[in-house]
Amino acid sequence: MRRARLGGLLAIAATSLPLLAGTTAVAASQRTTPTIGKQAAELMGSDTVALDYFGVSVATSGTTVVVGAPNHAKDVGRAYVFTNTAAGWKQAAELKGSDTVGGDYFGYSVAVSGTTVVVGAPGVVAVPAENGLPASPGRAYVFTKTAVGWTQVAELKGSDTVTNDNFGVSVATSGTTAVVGAPGHASFAGRAYVFAKTAAGWTQVAELKGSDTVSNDNFGVSVATSGTTAVVGAPGHGGFAGRAYVFTDRAAGWKQAAELKGSDTVSNDNFGLSVATSHTTVVVGAYDHASSGGRAYVFTKQGGGWKQAADLKGSDTIVGDGFGISVAASGTTVVVGASAHANSAGRAYVFTRTATGWKQAAELKGSDTVAADFFGYSVATSGTTVVVGAYAHASFAGRAYLFDV
Repeated sequence: MRRARLGGLLAIAATSLPLLAGTTAVAASQRTTPTIGKQAAELMGSDTVALDYFGVSVATSGTTVVVGAPNHAKDVGRAYVFTNTAAGWKQAAELKGSDTVGGDYFGYSVAVSGTTVVVGAPGVVAVPAENGLPASPGRAYVFTKTAVGWTQVAELKGSDTVTNDNFGVSVATSGTTAVVGAPGHASFAGRAYVFAKTAAGWTQVAELKGSDTVSNDNFGVSVATSGTTAVVGAPGHGGFAGRAYVFTDRAAGWKQAAELKGSDTVSNDNFGLSVATSHTTVVVGAYDHASSGGRAYVFTKQGGGWKQAADLKGSDTIVGDGFGISVAASGTTVVVGASAHANSAGRAYVFTRTATGWKQAAELKGSDTVAADFFGYSVATSGTTVVVGAYAHASFAGRAYLFDV
């Protein structure tokens, strides 16, 4: 479960501050009988074994898929790159950081955009974490695809990150921009750091925090970026009601553009535990809404602000399913994970934007997933490809499943 994964990361916030962005609730239409999406492949790393947690994190861009296995090799961790070839999806690379060691958990978070891959190594307790977080400032590693394969080109850290910041818990990348979350910074108020690729290499260009974030808000637990927009989740804000903050890159630098919350979110909903963005769309998961039935909220940029466009739930999700533990977005498609569904076998739900609003288009499950596999713990989408992680499959060796939608 995601809350267990974060262990001591989510601490109770002391205050609740008013909403800054407009929220007009619009419910998404549900199908009576969900369509099951077509599975295209089942992935595992070439050397993954039990307890590797392959599938804790997934990312995709075009014909590339990246899957993290943070517990591989005594918790050093790995990330695996797969490409879609004429013969199907094949592993193209196995990545590790140039200086990673046991307990770094390289692969805890992954992101990909074109020929750039970013991998987080926050040094956090194995998933799921039960005993809080050990001392670690954390790192993120950048790899680029070259003529000879995937090569590490940068090792990132925040300009002021220190022990217990857990820099790298979340990563995102778009074009020449990378965003890395450090939710433990400043007594768990949290930060997110923006890096840009320049002629001199990858350089930090901004340090983000919410305009009203305080201790235990866990700003940076989740991050997403698309173009000149970055989104950062702070699920601990306001007694775990949670918030998500939207930032834009302007002539004067990165500035906060909106503070989002769901139209019906309340304390303990953990709104912001997951975030995603694509162009003018932002999606935010609230894993604990409605006694853990969960929700995902879609916001669109309209005029000068961000407005809530839909409140999503799965057509057959019930209390305890944890819908919203993971979210992804690409164009007019949104994917939401519900890893606790059906005795934690898990599901993922695909929604599409139509002329009449957001509608569920498919319900996904792995061809061989069983109870306690946690399918849907991580999701990613690009174009017509959806990737879903099931980190507990096969004695926690883990799997990732690809679907054409």
